[in-house]
Amino acid sequence: MFITSGKETYKAGEIVFKEGSHGAAVYVLSSGSVEISKMIQGRKVVVEILGPGDIFGEMSYIDHASRSATAIALENTVLELVDKDFLDREFNQIASDFRQIISTLVRRLRKTTQNLLYSPRREEERARTRTKIRISFKKASDFFRAYIGNLSGGGLFIKTTKSLPVGTLSDLEFTLPDSNQVIRTTGEVAWTRSKDESSENKPTGMGIQFIDMNPENKKLLQDYIASVKSS
Repeated sequence: MFITSGKETYKAGEIVFKEGSHGAAVYVLSSGSVEISKMIQGRKVVVEILGPGDIFGEMSYIDHASRSATAIALENTVLELVDKDFLDREFNQIASDFRQIISTLVRRLRKTTQNLLYSPRREEERARTRTKIRISFKKASDFFRAYIGNLSGGGLFIKTTKSLPVGTLSDLEFTLPDSNQVIRTTGEVAWTRSKDESSENKPTGMGIQFIDMNPENKKLLQDYIASVKSS
């Protein structure tokens, strides 16, 4: 059982810490969800979606290096901070040889994660798993229930029991309600919610992030959102 020293609350879209920043705080996710992502060749890649009970931030505590990824709250989220004195006491009780082994594993994990995300094979796999998704919204309320504004560039939640793997690219097409306007863009599965993680208010499905949306469609979408919110 961890000893905690306080709580931090974040609203949807708020950053817990940024890739490359310095900090040794270790967090336990009490409620909500957190997206862990990295920038690879100027493009955001989602590494993992964390839920209640998950721990993160431990790598920088162990090897004292900068944060290897960015952590962003996907919804209203409460984090508990693991007490640093407790961590120091517990970690220092481990034999020095084993502490060295743990530090080596952390450094190796950082390197392995980076190599996997840069891997040409990963790009080939993403290309092979590319799919087409077409969605039709009858009412504005249907669209806004699916729209995810806290994803970088926006996105849609698709309710399904057969989610695609995180990182899968798709040719995404959807019609804006009460109009004949069709948005076409590339989408990427940013996170999924399994049946075990779902609830009445959080159904099973996946979050699709908009990727490389052209300026015309982006403006069309922004104007539509603004017009509906103001009506």
